[in-house]
Parts: sequence; structure tokens; C-alpha cells
Amino acid sequence: MATMIPPGRRRLLALGLVLPFTPAAGPASAAERKIGWISPDSPEIMATFLAAFRAGLADVARPGDPPITVEQRFASSGLDAIPGYVRELERLGVQLIVAQGTATSLVMDANPAVPIVFGYSGDPVVAGFTQSLARPNRNATGMTFLAIELSAKRVAMVRDVLPGCRRIGLLSNARHPGEEQEIAACQRTVARFGIDLAATRVPAAPELRTALSQALDQGAEAIVALPSALMVQQRSMLAEVCLERRVPLISGWSEMAHAGALFTYGPNLRVAYRRVAHFVAQILRGASPADLPIELPTVLELVVNLRTAKALGLTLPAWLLAKADEVIE
Repeated sequence: MATMIPPGRRRLLALGLVLPFTPAAGPASAAERKIGWISPDSPEIMATFLAAFRAGLADVARPGDPPITVEQRFASSGLDAIPGYVRELERLGVQLIVAQGTATSLVMDANPAVPIVFGYSGDPVVAGFTQSLARPNRNATGMTFLAIELSAKRVAMVRDVLPGCRRIGLLSNARHPGEEQEIAACQRTVARFGIDLAATRVPAAPELRTALSQALDQGAEAIVALPSALMVQQRSMLAEVCLERRVPLISGWSEMAHAGALFTYGPNLRVAYRRVAHFVAQILRGASPADLPIELPTVLELVVNLRTAKALGLTLPAWLLAKADEVIE
């Protein structure tokens, strides 16, 4: 059971509001607005975020606005389908495409004629999407969930929660733009505390279990997984192995805590996807993506899994539980 901490926390939870969805057979008419949604994950994995996005569309709707049809495409069977999805959505007459996660780079590469709004966990500058967050220089804008300072903060929290910890295993997605900055920030932090941090850059999912086992075999007393789609997709495996080895797992997104990580601290992704809808509304009303700065998340959440703490035999400090936005019991 998840116990929600009383008000006063930064917890703008996405409501389960869903706009009517009508399958489209052809180009949009003047009485409707049609947008595309392309995700690299399955509908089941994306359901929460898509619901948050739809709730955001409801937030910004004005009386008399034509309905919005969301044409959804999911590339869970392979990212090579994404360029075809882009062309298909253009033929259907969408007015813009929302690109989610790792689908973003492939949607950008397809260079659609319509604007792109993205929710992206990497660094758009490092990825080459833009030269500046403040002034996007392509036909795309949106949100990046990457926050370098949060990576350092999580490592510092490990030291505070586990004061005896002297070695941390850091798992990184080698293909995730911005990871090197996150690793460097973590290394600077642990240097102040005399903690050894061993970073492993993992190129793809098949190598992740081996990398985790090696980090544990080498004496890691805590595992920090830098948040990315790869880590979220493999969250159950990461949590299960760490629990078997009785080593706490820490990461940045609440999905990891719900899978069994000891705690997570980072952006509230439901709120972030709700915010993505604001970009869509502005563009549908005539704004240019180049004039809409790429945003960073402003709502953060600390989620603590007390069930995992008990399984590991850990007594968590009272301050951590007091600061938590959610405690999983």
C-alpha cells in the first residue's frame, strides 16, 4: 500500500482525466484538431503518462475549442518502425507530433513538416536537437527531464541514509545524452565524502544484468541507477537482483521505487507530461516552437519504499520519511 504524506509537499499528481478518443480515417477536418503521439514503449507502460498528458490538454482547453484526437503509435516491437509512423501520421493530417523518450531522436531525424513536442529524459543540446534550451533552433520544443544537480543530490542522500557506505556502483545508459555530465557530478560529490564510486556505462538492456552483477561482486554497498528509459524498462530485474544481494537500489523516478528501489528522488513525470500538453496548446494556437523555450521539471518528488527497507534490515532516518512525498508500505 502506498501512503501519501499530508499536503505541503511538491506533489501535483496527474489526474486520470481522458479526453474522448476517436479513431481517425483521414486528414483532420476544420471541426477537429488531430495530433500524433509516438512512444518507444507499450501502451501499458505509457498509460499513466498518456493519461497525464490528456489531463494537461483538458487543463488548457478553452470553451468552444474543437476536440483533439490523439493518434497513438507505439514502437515497443522495435524503434525502426518510428520513421514509418511519422509518415503515416503526416498522411493522416496531424498538426503536430508528440515524441516520447527515446523515440524523440528518431522522430527528429525523420524531419516531419509539422512541429514536434517532446518529453525527453536526455539532454537536448548534447543530443543535437538544439543549441540552446532558451532558443530552440529547429521545429521542436518540449521538456527535458534531465537535471544534473539531482544526480549529485541522490548520491549525497545515499551517504546520509547509509552512513557506513564506502563504495557505490553507478549504472549508466551509455546511449543516453547527458550521462557523462551526470557521472561527473556524482564523482565530484563522492570525492568530498571519501566514497569510492565505480561507474559502469551500459550500452543496451542485454548487458545490464551482467553489469549489475559485476558491480555487486566488486563490493558495491549501494547501486545508483541514473534514470533513463533503459533503467525503467529493466526496473523489476534491477530491484530483484539488488534485493537478493541485500544491497539497496536508488534512482530518480518513482517507477523505480514502486518496483522495489529503496528510494527515488527526481522529477514527477506525471506532472511533467501534463506540462507537455501546454506546449501542444500553444502551438495549436499559432505559436512557433522556436519561440517556446525547452523546460526543465519544476515539481520533484521523493518516494521511499519502506517495504524494501524492512526486507534489507535497514532503519531509515526519520528525516527521510518526514520529507518523503510518498511512502510505500
